Amino acid sequence: MIIGYSSMALLIVIVVLITLSQIANIMVMGNDILENKQPSRMYVDAMKSGVRHSNVTLQNYLLSGNDALKKEIDEIWEKEVQSANDSIDSLKIYWNSPENIILFEKLSRLGNRIKAKQKEVLNNAQFGGGNISLSLYNYMGSEGDTIYDKNDLQSWIDEELNNQSSSNNPNGNLYAENLKPLSDEFDEKAQLLYSNLEEESMAIGEKIFSARDRFVIVESSIVIFSIILCFLFYRLARNQFKGSIDALQSEVKILSEGNIPETKANTNDEFDIILEEIHTLSGNLSNVKNFALEVGKGSFDSDISVFNNQGDIGNSLAEMRDSLKNVSEEARIRNWTNKGSAEFGDILRKFNNNIGELSDHVITFMVSYLKANQGSIFIVDEDENGEEDLQLTATYAYDRKKFLEKTIQPGQGLVGQVYLEKQSIYMKELPENYITITSGLGKATPKSIFIVPLIANDTVYGVIEIGTFTEFTDNERKFIEDVGENIASSVQSVKINERTNRLLEDSQQMTEEMRAQEEEMRQNMEELQATQEEMERSQKENTERLNAMEKSGLAYIEFTPSGDILTADETFISLFGYNTVDELKGKHHRIFLSDDYANSKEYQSFWDNLKAGQIQSGVFERYGKNGRKINIKGSYTVLRNQNGEITKIIKFAFDVSEVYERLEVLVQEKETLLKQLSEIEVKIEGVEPGQLNELKIYQKQLKKSLVEKLQQNEAELKNALKKQKGDLGIS
Repeated sequence: MIIGYSSMALLIVIVVLITLSQIANIMVMGNDILENKQPSRMYVDAMKSGVRHSNVTLQNYLLSGNDALKKEIDEIWEKEVQSANDSIDSLKIYWNSPENIILFEKLSRLGNRIKAKQKEVLNNAQFGGGNISLSLYNYMGSEGDTIYDKNDLQSWIDEELNNQSSSNNPNGNLYAENLKPLSDEFDEKAQLLYSNLEEESMAIGEKIFSARDRFVIVESSIVIFSIILCFLFYRLARNQFKGSIDALQSEVKILSEGNIPETKANTNDEFDIILEEIHTLSGNLSNVKNFALEVGKGSFDSDISVFNNQGDIGNSLAEMRDSLKNVSEEARIRNWTNKGSAEFGDILRKFNNNIGELSDHVITFMVSYLKANQGSIFIVDEDENGEEDLQLTATYAYDRKKFLEKTIQPGQGLVGQVYLEKQSIYMKELPENYITITSGLGKATPKSIFIVPLIANDTVYGVIEIGTFTEFTDNERKFIEDVGENIASSVQSVKINERTNRLLEDSQQMTEEMRAQEEEMRQNMEELQATQEEMERSQKENTERLNAMEKSGLAYIEFTPSGDILTADETFISLFGYNTVDELKGKHHRIFLSDDYANSKEYQSFWDNLKAGQIQSGVFERYGKNGRKINIKGSYTVLRNQNGEITKIIKFAFDVSEVYERLEVLVQEKETLLKQLSEIEVKIEGVEPGQLNELKIYQKQLKKSLVEKLQQNEAELKNALKKQKGDLGIS
C-alpha cells in the first residue's frame, strides 16, 4: 500500500509539473498575440485610416474653402495618425522580424512626407467655383443598404472626387498631382505591414495548438499508466486481505442476520484482535436478547446485566427500561384521560339546552368515571335583587341534611370560598360532620374531597364538589380541573342561549304591543275625522300622516356602551333628516339632544342606568339634523357577550311628533272659530233694536249649537289624545 500510494504521488507530481510547463508556454505565446501582435495590427489599420481621413478632409477643403477644415486636418494628424504611430513605436521593441521594423520606419517617414505635402497644397489652394456631387446610390460595391468593404468605398470616393474636381474646380489637380501617389504608396506599405503581423499571429496560433496536442498525448499516456499501476497494486492487496476479510465477513454476517455466532473464528494475523472483540460483542448481544425478551413481557424489574451495566449501551438500556416503565404508566394515564374527555364531550354536546339536565349527567359521569362516592354541582345565578349566588343544580349520593338550603352565597363555606378565590381546594382531613356518604349499608365519612371552580375566560360559572373514600391522584385532580373548563364553557353557552331566547321573546312582545298601539291610534283618528266634519281638510292631512307613520315601521339604531353610534336603519336615518349611516357612525348620542339636556345630570344618570343594564323606555324629546324637534316612543336595551359584559345598546322607536302637533292645531282652530263667533255677535249687537230680533234669536241658537258642538268635539279629542298618551306612556 505504501509503494502504491508513493507511486501515485510521484505520478501526480510529474503530471502537475508537465501541466504547469505547458500552460506557461501557451500563456507566453498567447500573451504575445494578445498584447503585441493584435494591438500592432489594430494601430497600423488606425494609422492607415487616419491618413485617409486627412486626405478626404483636405479634398473637402479644396472644394469648399472652409477654413475650419484646416484645423480639423491638424487634429486628425495629432489624435489619429500620431497617436497610432506612438502606440506602434512602443510595441515594435517586441517584434521579432527586422523586416517589419524597417517597414514601419518607412511607413512613418512616408506619413511625415504626406503631412508636409498636405500643408504645401493648403498654401497653394485657389478658390473660384465648381460643383461636385456624390451619391452612394452610384456605388456598385453595396448590397441593399449594406457596405462590406470600407477600403473599396474609400477608393471609390477618392476616384470620384479626383474626377470631378479636376474638371470642375481650380484646386482639382492639386491633390491628384501632389498627394495621390504618396497616399497610394502609404496604403500599400500599411497593408503589407498589416499582412506580415497577421501571418506572425497565425504562426504563433499554430504553435499553441501544436503544444496543446502534445500536452493531451502526454497527459493521456500518464493517466493510462496510472490506471494500469493502480490495478496491479489492487490485485496484490486484494489477494492478501481476502482471507482475513472473509473470516471477518462470516462473523459479521451472522451478527447482521440477527444471530449470535456459536464458535470463535481465527485468522492468525492482526485481524484476530477484531475477532476477539466480535466474540465479546456476541456475548453482550446475547444478554441484550434476553433483556429485550423480559422487557417485551412487561418485566421491567429484571436483573439481567447488559455490558455490565456500563458504557453507553449498558447505561442506555438501563435507562430505556426505566423510561419504558414510565411511558407505560403515562400511556395508561393518557388513555384514561382521553377516554374520559371524549365521553364527557359527548355528554356536553348532547345536553346543551338545559342547565338541570346538563348538571345531572355531568355529576353522575364524574363520580362514576373517577370511582368516587359522592358529588354535587353549583351553578352561578342571580337572586331577586340581581346579586349573584350559587344554586345547587345536581347531587350524587349526598345526605339530604347536607343541602336543606340549595343556595350558597359567595364566601359562604368552602364552596363559596372557592367561588371567590377561583382556586381549587383539596382536603384529606375533613371537618367533623362536614358530609357523610349514605348507602344501603349505612353512613360513612369520605376520606378526601376536591372542590373545583368552573372557570371560562376568567369568569366563574359554577363550582363542582366530589368526595371519595380513597385519595385523588394528581392526574385525577388535573382531569377534574381540565374538564371543569369544558363544563364552564357549556354552562356559558346554555346561559347565552337562554338570554338570547328571552331577548327575542321580549322583542316580539314589544313589537306586538307597538302594533296594537298603532291600531288604536288609527281608530282614534278615524273617530276624530267623523266628529270634526268642519275640519275635513286638516283631518284628511292628519290621517295621511298617521297612515304613513303606520307603514314606516319601527326605527332602529345601535350604540356602544359609551354612547357612540355604531349603525342605524333607513327609517331612523330618514326620520332624523340624514342621508346615509356614515353621517352618524362614530358620533355620540348627544347629537340628538338640546345642549341644556346633554350637559345635565339627568342625561348622565340616563347613561349610567344603561351601563348598569337597566332598560330605558318611554317618550323622548329629540332633535334632527336640521334642528327639528322630534317626539319618539321607544326603548333602549343592552346586549351582553358570553362573559356577561355589555357590548351594545340598541334602541327601537317610532315617531309620535304628529300627535302633539295635531293637538296644538286643533286647539288653535277652536280658538279661531270662537273668536269669529264673538265678532259676529258684536256686529249683531250694533244693529238697532226691533230690526233683527229673529236674526238675533237664530244667531244665539246657532252660537249655542256651535259651542256645544265644539265643546263636544274638544272633549272627544282630549279623551282620545289622553287615551293615546296613556298607551304611549306619556304623563
